[in-house]
Amino acid sequence: MTIQKFLDSGIQFFNLCTVYYVIQLVRCATISFIVFGLVFFLRKTVLKNTIFLKAAIWGLFIPVLFMGKMKFFYENKIGIKIFSWCTKICMDRIWLCWLYVCFLFVYAIFLSDKRRKLKKLVAGMEKRKIDSTVIYVTKVSVTPFTIGVFRPKIVMPEIILESYQIKEIQTILLHEKIHIQLGHLLFYYLWDILQVLLWINPLLRIGTKLFREDIEEICDLVTIRRSKERAYTYGQLLLKSMRILQTESEKFNMFATFIEDREYQNIQRRIKKIVQYRPYKRITVVNTLVATMICVMGIITWIQNISYHRYNENDNIFTYGYDGKDITFFNNSDVLHQMISYDDNYVYIDREAFENFLYTNNAAGEIFIVFGGFYKLPGFVGIGYSCFYRSESEDKIVLIPYEKPIENWMMTLIKIL
Repeated sequence: MTIQKFLDSGIQFFNLCTVYYVIQLVRCATISFIVFGLVFFLRKTVLKNTIFLKAAIWGLFIPVLFMGKMKFFYENKIGIKIFSWCTKICMDRIWLCWLYVCFLFVYAIFLSDKRRKLKKLVAGMEKRKIDSTVIYVTKVSVTPFTIGVFRPKIVMPEIILESYQIKEIQTILLHEKIHIQLGHLLFYYLWDILQVLLWINPLLRIGTKLFREDIEEICDLVTIRRSKERAYTYGQLLLKSMRILQTESEKFNMFATFIEDREYQNIQRRIKKIVQYRPYKRITVVNTLVATMICVMGIITWIQNISYHRYNENDNIFTYGYDGKDITFFNNSDVLHQMISYDDNYVYIDREAFENFLYTNNAAGEIFIVFGGFYKLPGFVGIGYSCFYRSESEDKIVLIPYEKPIENWMMTLIKIL
């Protein structure tokens, strides 16, 4: 193989991969609009006054990422009507698929760069120890926060360390530790991945705020329970934080977290939930988590069962005639299956039935039979076998030998994807 042919094959391979994945991601993004509407509706109605269940329904977005290869898009009339145009555009205009992928990478780099800069900023902060826990101290008047999925770091403003009593600091520290223990930092990271992959759905960016609100409510509830403080005392602590940080930021003319009305409303909402605090049983929370995981895994398993595999055996048979100028297809796989069969070495043809089929369909020229092989998605990427039919034979069953084409590196990789 020449270098030019290798480069051409590489470009073709990347084009196929791009179209294959973008088709699926666009479908997933479209479905995510419906899922977001369902989650938003449930949060505002049935689950409005719950805490753990309201946060758990965000897990419905996980199965969305597995929906791109459902048979619904090809075998259901509604699915074909809604999604066929999108598939056709992706296959006909590869540049649009590359545009989708380019924006995906740009968005991913943007979010990653923000995280990288924040990590670098935190790494240069002063370290202190509180109750054997290392924290990073900032002079900026911001609310305490935690960063890092695998090596989490807790950041606290210096003004809080100087103004709060040790018990109050321990409560704030507990709040941040609970974020880490409950895996909230991982959830935020997974949500960013969801936003990146399905970036054409702007509702996901709006949902970020709602998602974080629900996570904070859980953390507040668990903190109250573990700290053994009264809900009133915990609410007072939040209000005190708001006053201190606001005063400090105004003193230095800075735009801190609590300056904007929006942030004030967030605190107000959190305090209302804290006021409504009712003791809960840990077993109830564990059961909710387990039930959520089972439901999500069950939905994913169900989606996999009604989706095409990584690659699919092609059992369709079709013939075409070539008269030197035009190619005429005769595609009636069910009828052809009754007169044509094959194994690893030969194609077996019922001569009389097949020639009647050709005569009925006015077949002209050389006749080719295409069968077997595999495909990724119906009508998209694959390989098949073929043979040439000669009508000279007088045997009742015509045996035609054929050879399976040797799969090249590109087809092998396509099977794996």
